[in-house]
Amino acid sequence: MPNKDFLLIYHLLPEKTSQQCFSEASTRRPADLLSSFTTIKTVMRGLYKDLGDVLLALLKNTDTRENVLEYLAEVINRNSSRAHIQVEPLSCASSGMFVNLSAVMLRLCDPFLDANLTKRDKIDPKYVFYSSRLDLRSLTALHASSEEVSEWINKGNPAKADGSKHFSDGENQLLQSQEATSSSGGASEPSLPAGRPASIGGGKSKYPFICECFFMTARVLNLGLLKAFSDFKHLVQDISRAEDTLATLKATQGQTPSSQLNLEITRIEKEIELSSQEKLCYEAQILRDGDLIQHALSFYRLMIVWLVDLVGGFKMPLPDTCPMEFACMPEHFVEDAMELLIFASRIPKALDGVLLDDFMNFIIMFMASPKYIRNPYLRSKMVEVLNCWMPRRSGSSSATATLFEGHQMSLEYLVRNLLKLYVDIEFTGSHTQFYDKFNIRHNIAELLEYLWQVPSHRNAWRQIAKEEEKGVYLNFLNFLINDSIYLLDESLNKILELKVIEAEMSNTAEWERRPAQERQERTRLFHSQENIIRIDMKLANEDVSMLAFTSEQIVAPFLLPEMIERVASMLNYFLLQLVGPQRKSLTLKDPEKYEFRPKQLLKQIVCIYVHLARGDTQNLFPAAISSDGRSYNEQLFSAAADVLWKIGEDGRIIQEFIELGAKAKAAASEAMDAEAALGDIPDEFLDPIQVCFTCLLSSLVRTVLRTMVIVSFVAVHFDEGSGHFTFVKNHS
Repeated sequence: MPNKDFLLIYHLLPEKTSQQCFSEASTRRPADLLSSFTTIKTVMRGLYKDLGDVLLALLKNTDTRENVLEYLAEVINRNSSRAHIQVEPLSCASSGMFVNLSAVMLRLCDPFLDANLTKRDKIDPKYVFYSSRLDLRSLTALHASSEEVSEWINKGNPAKADGSKHFSDGENQLLQSQEATSSSGGASEPSLPAGRPASIGGGKSKYPFICECFFMTARVLNLGLLKAFSDFKHLVQDISRAEDTLATLKATQGQTPSSQLNLEITRIEKEIELSSQEKLCYEAQILRDGDLIQHALSFYRLMIVWLVDLVGGFKMPLPDTCPMEFACMPEHFVEDAMELLIFASRIPKALDGVLLDDFMNFIIMFMASPKYIRNPYLRSKMVEVLNCWMPRRSGSSSATATLFEGHQMSLEYLVRNLLKLYVDIEFTGSHTQFYDKFNIRHNIAELLEYLWQVPSHRNAWRQIAKEEEKGVYLNFLNFLINDSIYLLDESLNKILELKVIEAEMSNTAEWERRPAQERQERTRLFHSQENIIRIDMKLANEDVSMLAFTSEQIVAPFLLPEMIERVASMLNYFLLQLVGPQRKSLTLKDPEKYEFRPKQLLKQIVCIYVHLARGDTQNLFPAAISSDGRSYNEQLFSAAADVLWKIGEDGRIIQEFIELGAKAKAAASEAMDAEAALGDIPDEFLDPIQVCFTCLLSSLVRTVLRTMVIVSFVAVHFDEGSGHFTFVKNHS
């Protein structure tokens, strides 16, 4: 049995090391930090190799192989709580141990991570259900519920499924090749016995070593490397929040100095220093280890290709029924792959040389397939990966551009599935779904805006709008309009609230007379409102922009009977906010700071008006505009035109907009004339039941009102002799 502490040789840079290498990092020279990074990287690579050699030697020995596998399984099962957001350090192994173990397990996987993944047929999906070594059945599945998993497993035959295969000659050769690969050269190592090893533990049958190694590595990475990525992300967020708090406290201290604030500032500065040291430790051991990340990417490429094999390979559309083998696979297999891709995409050169086509195919196949992957947040994480790969709008070339612009499955299905996911994400089942959808749709909107600029994708988009005019595309437009209205309305209301606080703070004398605690609370609220406005306004700008560029070439869905009045009301409302009487109250000292660009917004709103008017062959749009009783005002069109002339908008657009305003005014006049000409509705066209109900209701209201008047003028008197009530006039 291996020493249970052999993986604990080097933790994730202990405190002494972090202080020695990264103390006062903010003031140290970049060259000093780089030297520390290089030293740590060299030491860790040597450690990984030595640990891998020890583990491989134990696996080669038939007397210790089973014990090693049992030990690894025990480590994994006993530390399963490391997958939780909050980890109890006294009950779990350290991050250092699991990062080390992740690196070692990836080295063991090297021989079956070849470019063609030729050995993936040795990975048996039944291991998840029937293996007694790892507890995989209790993990959240991709689609099946725990009851469905149990029911499906019970239908099988565990006795037959529990791996009828022993370690084969090929498995021994695999371990031998691993020894040769990991050896530093020189003396040759003793080879494994050529024949099959005898069964261990009373004839207990085994899965192939590749199968065991694959699933153990998947679990170790989930609890180790991927958990470290998650911890690093949370650490960065904590540092950012602490820095924001520190800035706020220093601003408050400048206005109202106090000893208590000084102590709090000192405490937070110390906290930031320690957290920054920890952040640099993560960077040294993980982010700057390109080999480790590339090994992990190779492993997860095998993972997603193997998963796709369970549904019939890389082809669309997917079968209507999801195979249970796929539906029952642990959800974290896919989630970890996506998290790694997101993380690696943000590290310079981490994706160099990595084959991304299989990842791209997988994402396109499953991001809009709730029948296969139930969790909408996991499917939205796939969009986040694509967002990381998206070529920047600057026009610079990108290695990932071919994934979007020259990839067959992308050209056929990417836009369609993005639009479908945009709709699906409206309902996630979470109590925070209303707010979550905005962040997810932000990523989708950025992708769609980029894809619109690619002619082949734009053509596909237009075809989808035509085919799904009253299906997915209609729902997409509905949600896009809903979000636009909510976000812009929320942003403008927050601006008004912000200006109130701003006015309070600008009145220095009055502000200084307020209690310190109240000033702090109002200051925090001010900064909170700033962040909300900035985020909401950015999202609103994206939505309005998408309405503007799509309406130029796709008009018909906007003019459907069920849509035209909603679209007109939305545009009228935006126009009222931007050029109506309230516009002066929305002026800000630095609008760009809040992503508030009223001139650009007005241009886009007017462009949408004009685009729809151009495609309105039946002249229905002007009537829809004028029928909006909430926001329509004919004077808004002339006011908007005046602003557009001043800011230099295209004269042709302005002229068409003015003409549309005139048509809307004429439509309003015609509607009023028609209503006056019709007069009252003839009795024979009235609904007798409704008329009767209305009369009864009116009579009841009159009776109640008359009773209230009478009661106000009379008083009630009780005659004790007769025992009767009498009503007398109330002179009071």
